[in-house]
Amino acid sequence: MKLEIISVRTAERPVTLRLPFQFGNTEVRRTAEAYAEVAVRVGGETVTGKSAQLMVPRWFDKRAELSNEDTVDELRETVAAASALAQGMTGTVAGLSGDLRGAVPARLPDDLPPLAAGFGPALIEMALIDAACRAAELPFWQAARDDLFGLVAQCPPDLSPDALRDALSGIGAPGRLTIRHTIGFDAPLVRAPGEGPQDGLPVSLQEIMAETGIRAWKIKLKGAPEADLARLRALAEHLDRGPDYAATLDANEQYTPDHFRDLLQGLAQDPALARLRSALRFVEQPFDRAVALQQDARDYDLPLVIDESDGSDGAFAQALAGGWSGTSIKSCKGVLRALVNMARARAAGAILSAEDLTCQPGLCWRQDSAMAAACGVLDAERNGHHFAGGMQGATEAEIAATLGTFPEMFGAGASGRPALKIKGGAVDIRALDRAGFGGSEIVTL
Repeated sequence: MKLEIISVRTAERPVTLRLPFQFGNTEVRRTAEAYAEVAVRVGGETVTGKSAQLMVPRWFDKRAELSNEDTVDELRETVAAASALAQGMTGTVAGLSGDLRGAVPARLPDDLPPLAAGFGPALIEMALIDAACRAAELPFWQAARDDLFGLVAQCPPDLSPDALRDALSGIGAPGRLTIRHTIGFDAPLVRAPGEGPQDGLPVSLQEIMAETGIRAWKIKLKGAPEADLARLRALAEHLDRGPDYAATLDANEQYTPDHFRDLLQGLAQDPALARLRSALRFVEQPFDRAVALQQDARDYDLPLVIDESDGSDGAFAQALAGGWSGTSIKSCKGVLRALVNMARARAAGAILSAEDLTCQPGLCWRQDSAMAAACGVLDAERNGHHFAGGMQGATEAEIAATLGTFPEMFGAGASGRPALKIKGGAVDIRALDRAGFGGSEIVTL
């Protein structure tokens, strides 16, 4: 399908976190969610598509000299640059996305990390995907399966077109999405009286385990072996009391190779961590992105996956060559990149994980979850509803439409704000099997 981009409109919604959260070495309490709306001409008709993505402080760019606000402003610049360049362009979704990714960096500061420079193009790409799906009256999973976006024609050199086509052809309709809950390094394990917001939603690990049935956990590390091992022992005391569980670790680039070996040695030798160690599936991005892909990941006795190092379309191929076991997919990096990396993972027998705790309930959550389900991940990190949530900035009409259109996914919480419906550790996302990408027609910018 060929699209002609007629116009691009962007907007923001402020987001305040109900619980502060640590991203690496910074604390986040507030930020904003970016929205895009594109109007495209397809076969003589005009169709609109929309997208949403949280502008996460100091994740895309972690340079110490920058404030949280500085890094959010950088993301705004990438959205503005991508929006200006996109207007008037013509091509397939994959072709347009590739052209934008190639052109946007020239309009940005030279020292901006590739991960940050890709934010604006990823936001526009998602809106183009929505427009293409709506024009074809297809749900995202079927459009991806049938290569409506022209992805095979843009196949990277490390992957055969047949391998990509075969991977896409195996995509099925969305069903239930298993939730992996992120436990921040400073997150409370048991809530003290009066601690945290009194909004009827869980705060502590103990409450989350009791109320959601979640049995998959993502554990944040701090980069200091002794402190991290002590934290893991405290967590194991709670997790080990429950049923079987799965776990992953996320170091957010904070480890040196030597200290990481110390962590792994402590994990292997501590009897109190035996069950947790056996439940670990992988460790996410232990090393700084500047040096991570220079490390031979086969030197470590747990599977390692990249996240912040996945700043370009070819990064996963480079990581696989260096012995890394997998990569994470996030719509803020690119939905089409996720589909290509799904094919790479299948061809290599590698891990594909869905890692995005920032997806806010509403359009961003639905689009990212539709992508994750189409890629066939085991579970997905979904914590935006926990740390912020409530569809902040949405109109009452949009909130009512969301609750009415997706009653299996969202319900009115105890505080009156929309809350995610997690039952038995999963969310029913079958309602995403609808024309478009995430039900954007109910969103008003």
